Formats: sequence, structure tokens, C-alpha cells
Amino acid sequence: MAPHARRATLLPFLYPRAHRPSRRLFSTCRNLRAGEMSTMIPREKPQRSMQVMMKEDPGASLPMDLGLIEGTFIMPTGPRKPSIFSEPRRRWQLEWYRAKRRFEEFRMGWSYKYLSKRKPRPKMGLRPVGPTAQALYRQMYTAFSDGDVTTLSTICTEGLLASFKSRIASRPRNERLRWTLHKFIRGPKFVSHRIAVLPYKGAAIRQVVVRMRSRQSVSRMVSRGPGRPDALVQGTGEEKDISEYVVLQRRMWKEIEEPWMVWGTTEETDPDTVLSPNIPAQSG
Repeated sequence: MAPHARRATLLPFLYPRAHRPSRRLFSTCRNLRAGEMSTMIPREKPQRSMQVMMKEDPGASLPMDLGLIEGTFIMPTGPRKPSIFSEPRRRWQLEWYRAKRRFEEFRMGWSYKYLSKRKPRPKMGLRPVGPTAQALYRQMYTAFSDGDVTTLSTICTEGLLASFKSRIASRPRNERLRWTLHKFIRGPKFVSHRIAVLPYKGAAIRQVVVRMRSRQSVSRMVSRGPGRPDALVQGTGEEKDISEYVVLQRRMWKEIEEPWMVWGTTEETDPDTVLSPNIPAQSG
């Protein structure tokens, strides 16, 4: 899916090439690495299925990165969103599709809530997740710019972490980044909340997609030797308004919820992938 032309994404030198906005689905993820990680790190040997691993070792831990849960829907914005005036049928169908997804998410939430017999049961409201999303966002990019792999390993799932590590390792030794979050332009907006119940007792994956709008800057600094201040690379350090969809993930394992982590980023849904083919887009 091509990125929306009007939606700014992360600055190129912050964005891990191996983990660009992705829609690799949970149900079709053939391995447990990020979609393009095979081009950045050595290939691993084929893994046994999780069912076999669980039979051999009932206490085995489930990997965190299983892809984007199928059915994740993000309403398009701007020109990509069918106009209610020029394309009323397509717009109505898209709104109806979103309504069905929201009802499905509500139903899945109740299933998740009572999946655990432990009390207190998981809280499904998203309002408390907002500050967590902002904190993880700030912590993730600060750690990446500082090359702090230790911190990244505690807040990122496997695919995103491997992408960051590869990008950090490829930096010139005499160069460092300085990322600054000047402000959040708007509060976090939750646009998707999906749950996948796994075929193991008390196990599930919960994902929320949050639209983050912020003003930030990235400066590239080059060392000029001992006793001399670092030089700012020309063309960097400019403040820019950035908007992106960040995917947070939380795993329930053995009926216990684990902390929220960052899975990565994704994009708005292409209307043509969900609208009925018998309602064509109108031209002109």
C-alpha cells in the first residue's frame, strides 16, 4: 500500500528501513520477523510450528511479534476518503464497514475480558492507554536516537527491535542523532482496537492503533575530534509536523496481561481493499 501523500511520516534517518509502515497480517505471517528483515539480517533456520513447540514444552513462551491482526481497519482521510457528495454510495459502504468493525471489536473485547479467570479482570477502556502511548512514543525515539538498545529491547517487539538494532549498527562511528519532541499537536486518537485469541489456555494478543501528531526535529551531529564541538549537518534539525499511526501491542499469557509494547507503524486502509467491487469509484 502506498503511503498517503498528505500524511507526513517519520524522518528518513529515523525510520528503520527494515520496518517501514507495514500491514503484514497476523494470519499470514509465515515467520516471526518483520516483513523485510530477511534483507537486513541473516536468514534463520526454519522454525517448528508453535503447536509442536507447545506440546514439547508446555511452558514455552509465545513470541511477541506475530504480525498485524487481520481485520485492522483505519479510516482513510483527505482525498483518499470517498466524498459524501460525489461518491455517496462508496462513502456509505465505507462507513458501514467501519461500524461493523467497531461492533466486532466490542464483541472481541468482552471475550478478551473474560478470557482470564483472575481478578481484577482486564480493563478494556482505552483512555488510560493514551498517556502510555505518548510515553512509549517518546521513549522509543529517544532511545533510538541515543543508540540505547537496552531500552529498546524492553519496549519494542522482536521485529521492530531487530530493525532498530540494524539501523543503529549501520551509523557512522563519528555521527550521532539528536531527536527532539517539541510538542504533541493533538492528543492520541485510537483508530483500531483488535484482539486475537490464541489456541492456548489464557493466551491472546491485543493491538491498538494510535494516531500520533507531533512537532519534532532530528539533528545529525558529526564529531570533529577531541576538544572540538560536534558539527551540525546542514539541512537537519528543522522542526516538522509529523503524523503517523503507531501500533501498540499487549500480550496475555497464562491469563496474565503483560505491559504494552510498540509493534511498529502502519497506514490508512486503502478503500479499494474493503469496498465491494460492484460499487466503482466515480471519476471527475
